[in-house]
Amino acid sequence: MKKVLCAVLCILIVAAFAGCGAGKPASASVNLIEKLNALTVSDQTLGIAGKYAKLTDIRDGSIDADLIGTWCTPDGETTYTYSEDGVFKATSATFGDHEATFTCLTIGDYKILCEESELSPEFYDGAQPGDTQISYAAYSVENDALYQVVVEEVNEDFTSSYSALVTMFRADETGSAAAAIAKNPIDLAALNGTWTDEDKGSFTMADGKLTLSEDEFNVSLNEKNQLVVEKDGRSIAYHMAVSKLKEYDYEDRTQFTESTMMGLSYTGADENDKPNLLPVLTDYKTEYEYDTWYYSGSFELQDGNEA
Repeated sequence: MKKVLCAVLCILIVAAFAGCGAGKPASASVNLIEKLNALTVSDQTLGIAGKYAKLTDIRDGSIDADLIGTWCTPDGETTYTYSEDGVFKATSATFGDHEATFTCLTIGDYKILCEESELSPEFYDGAQPGDTQISYAAYSVENDALYQVVVEEVNEDFTSSYSALVTMFRADETGSAAAAIAKNPIDLAALNGTWTDEDKGSFTMADGKLTLSEDEFNVSLNEKNQLVVEKDGRSIAYHMAVSKLKEYDYEDRTQFTESTMMGLSYTGADENDKPNLLPVLTDYKTEYEYDTWYYSGSFELQDGNEA
């Protein structure tokens, strides 16, 4: 279970979708956990159409002007463009190009991005050429930053899918998102607490320090809002994704446990470029034969700033 969550978290960090809302002062820092909670909602709560609806079946959809333009992930790996004609394009060196149709809904306090894409028979059993599905994301646009959380979908075994908070930034005329990233520093203190992986161990973050077993590291955020862990003059920057996981009790479907998780991933330049948190991370190149030196861990917040 943890390995699956970990792998999906890493993918979501690099490839995800988008969002819209109100502005805030540039001096404010973003509390990722609060943002996640504000955008976490279920399809049952919203009463929206099923995954296999068509955009033509959606009433009152419109193109959100705040969404129009080009957005980038902090690492520059993926670019997203939303056009006024309702076409969404994603371009990624790792995952290739993707094009879809989108519209936007406002339901209660939530803005919902609806994206329709084709179902590939290669990956979906029973899918026929031309079959499509709609995916939904709650989203907001604030201060040139776009946040989205995939709308929760309850599965047949009564566990819910979890949602990673994905952040993107508006690109300027040169294609750079650096100015938007600088406007939206993450509140590092909001991540304080003990983060545990049942297989790999745990670490604690507090007051700019990360403690792993008996080792203590300095932690900070770089200009890309990546977590930088430094020890003995060596620093490593990690991608982050904060996610919410709900697990329903199989016998009593009204009861569930809820947790906050953080995914950390790092791609090294070569075999010798090892991250300094390797004792609690998984080497995905070795275990899953990836082409790059990719290390990842998925950790649950045991105590700290849970909202």
